[in-house]
Amino acid sequence: MVEYKSNISKQSERTKSSFKKAFIDLIHEKGYSHVTVTDIIKRADYNRTTFYLHFQDKQGLTDELQREMFKQVKEKSMNKYEKGKAISITEMDPKSFELTHFIYSEQAYFNLLLKNDTIPGLHRDLPKAIYEVLEESFILSAINQLDINYSVHKLYMAHGTAGLLVNWIENGYDVSPDDMSLRLIQILHSFAKEFSIATKSKNTPPI
Repeated sequence: MVEYKSNISKQSERTKSSFKKAFIDLIHEKGYSHVTVTDIIKRADYNRTTFYLHFQDKQGLTDELQREMFKQVKEKSMNKYEKGKAISITEMDPKSFELTHFIYSEQAYFNLLLKNDTIPGLHRDLPKAIYEVLEESFILSAINQLDINYSVHKLYMAHGTAGLLVNWIENGYDVSPDDMSLRLIQILHSFAKEFSIATKSKNTPPI
């Protein structure tokens, strides 16, 4: 019975993934506002009943896709680091930023940032996700001994990082994910000497 439920769950996820891929492709072709549920169903090659079994409507599909990618951005920003262990910036290497590799592997989704008629609010998601993970989990040590763990510092870091990543996307991924990681490490090293991941979510510091 457990295996049967697992198979059903996997099939459901594959079906939802097909709808999401079709949706992304259609946004690139037609723009978000012009994509209909009928378009998505035809492109994914499923029937209407199957779509509504998984999503209430186009907005429901949009919301789930955004939540899924938002969560992934946060996870890819920190899941290589052991909680409570200090990470020296000088010891970081090109594989230290898994986020760049994730963005590169999900180009179809992140290229939606280049569309005028795209998912509403999409441009806010990347800096917001980076900010949340910095605020919730990262403890930074500055090279000049100043405290850079206030919200304003992390907001600045998040928007700066997101801006560089979006510029990379706009330039057609003109450097490899490893090279992009190195650029981010160099910038981080200009003001921080090390960081660690909190063992539990911290309270929001004052701005």
